[in-house]
Amino acid sequence: MDETDHGEKDSATIEQRHLQDAKHTLGRKLRELRTACGLVQKDVAQRVFSTRSTVANVEAGRQVVDRVFWQQCDTILNAGGGLLDAYDAYRRLEKQYQTQRSEAALRARWGAAAEAALDRPPVSNLLSVHPRSHPAEPAGGDLSAMIASAIGEPAQSARADHTIPAPGGRHFPGASVEVEIYPATDDGRIVATIPRTDAGRQWRHPLQRRIVAGRTVTSTSDGLFGLDSRQASQRLVDTGDDVRLLIPRAYQLDAITAAVLWAVANLDQSLLLDDARLETTRTAAAEYSRLARSAVSADIGNDLDTVSRMWLGSAFCADHISRQWDRLTETPTFWTREQTGEEASTWLLFRHKLRYLDATATRTATSSQRATRMFCVPRSAVEASTESERILLLLAVALMESFGIDTAVTDEPEYGTLPGLVLTPQRAIVATWLRADGVWHVDVTDQRAAIAEYRDAAAHVQAHSVIAGDTTGSRMQALADYLNLDWTRLRHRCAELGDHGLSGIADPRSRLLCLDGVDRACRFVGSLP
Repeated sequence: MDETDHGEKDSATIEQRHLQDAKHTLGRKLRELRTACGLVQKDVAQRVFSTRSTVANVEAGRQVVDRVFWQQCDTILNAGGGLLDAYDAYRRLEKQYQTQRSEAALRARWGAAAEAALDRPPVSNLLSVHPRSHPAEPAGGDLSAMIASAIGEPAQSARADHTIPAPGGRHFPGASVEVEIYPATDDGRIVATIPRTDAGRQWRHPLQRRIVAGRTVTSTSDGLFGLDSRQASQRLVDTGDDVRLLIPRAYQLDAITAAVLWAVANLDQSLLLDDARLETTRTAAAEYSRLARSAVSADIGNDLDTVSRMWLGSAFCADHISRQWDRLTETPTFWTREQTGEEASTWLLFRHKLRYLDATATRTATSSQRATRMFCVPRSAVEASTESERILLLLAVALMESFGIDTAVTDEPEYGTLPGLVLTPQRAIVATWLRADGVWHVDVTDQRAAIAEYRDAAAHVQAHSVIAGDTTGSRMQALADYLNLDWTRLRHRCAELGDHGLSGIADPRSRLLCLDGVDRACRFVGSLP
């Protein structure tokens, strides 16, 4: 599997068998290098903080795992970058496959309308809220400045239309948001003036997510404030010659509102398109709920978008932990695999994850020991993330702290291969769905060697957490510092958005999503000293 192989497929249709062939080639490459170094699978597993079964599954072409695993294997097997290049090539092929499937689903649903939308280049030039592909060029920066740059100079007419891309990511397929911009005044209130002919036009039942925005221009600064078009259609006030729209100041389009809008647009689109298929697949997956151990490949959701498979795996893992909870005799430590804002947005927006957090917090509330949830967020992941993504990650951590769960973060990348865990001194519930090759891998183990490995990792992270602090406020401020976020500004904006709620600007359509988690996180951050 090399660059040439994938380059030839760029203009062709990628099929599932192409991915499977590439996966087998990748596994065979690992096996050949391991054998040449005189190592057995257990040796490799121990050196990359994984398990022998994972190495075996990778070599057999059943799993691919994540980039950290391949980076470490490349180093210990002296591959000179060959393994890492092969892994990256596989992920590019996988991304192309998912893009083709997503576009095919849109065409099947919308016909000619989808064809026109897919063929039309975006009007705006908004920079991606997802990291640039080249690791030496971290995206980052002020997203509000990106929006201002994309929209350009104030329109000369009463209205300006833009298509703002909500870019794809490692998991997100990519979506777009229509933005209509009208002149607005700022006299302590944000009031947009809208021509009568435009009022309500395609606002009440838009096929595509649409924002109605007011642009303010003052001697010191410009501002852009928006409402979801369905919300805007309910707030219009007729003044005779035109109509006025009062937009809450909290809904300024900046890094935090753009972050939530980006995540909602991507998650919403996939889950809506897959709703019926997802329900059918979830019914089929229910048979595994009787098992304490199961690992299900992507074949179970082969016709689902990546986001839908993420939802399926996340929901199954949450249910697995709930089913096995009574086997735990002590307050557990949780190990969480999210490293980026894209991944962490699932905590903020998946409806079932909020129920899961509430249930686990209730179960540990009577204990004298507080539960702790641990993250591995390497510095490289921070540097490759935009400000908006880093805000989503911080809000996800804040959501957990709001339930009385302490948090700890390590920046050491070698811990990125640990599975999702609920750990006590005698037992571990394994529940992995994120950055796994299959849809999920769940288990319950009291195996001494495994428990010792997990316990040592947790103890190390607790002792060397980059956000160590005695209080929630100190931990959150330390996290903001680590993520290079303006804590004072973030607290102020979260307080504003917590009061208003985010439904006014990023209301999800899917029944599987809700804003209760992100609203709660904003209120919590806004309340901290």
